[in-house]
Amino acid sequence: MIGKQELLKLFKKEFATTLRVMRAFPENKLDFAAHERSSNARKIMSTFVFEMYLIESYVFGKDIDRSMFKSYAPDSVQKLAADFEAQSANVISKLETLPEIEMSKEVEFAGRKISANEFMLMMLFDQIHHRGQMSVYIRMAGGKVPSIYGPSADDPGTNL
Repeated sequence: MIGKQELLKLFKKEFATTLRVMRAFPENKLDFAAHERSSNARKIMSTFVFEMYLIESYVFGKDIDRSMFKSYAPDSVQKLAADFEAQSANVISKLETLPEIEMSKEVEFAGRKISANEFMLMMLFDQIHHRGQMSVYIRMAGGKVPSIYGPSADDPGTNL
């Protein structure tokens, strides 16, 4: 189990990195997909936003309209990044005031019961997984890959 302060530290670092990756994607290539069975860049970046809504719903009890997941399709990287930035800041703010005891409360997701902190880590790890996909998409779409955990061929890692 991860404590609230450790999770906050991870969220702040990883959300900032995800935002950098999103902003590095070429604006005019949102429909780019690496393969016909792969999600396009817009859908992957939308997943980052949705995961913040899922945390708000399952951990903080916010009632959300899940139908938005089917209709949400911003027309720009800028809008996707702004939505992610706003929603991730909201999650961090709510987590900062969440009593530590609430980190171990049980939530049910996808037919499984897990603790709130495990659920939040699961959302974070999924984000990191999809962020890796986005870093490949950036290169394939002609963009410059930012540093993530260290330098990239395009970025010496000054943002770490």
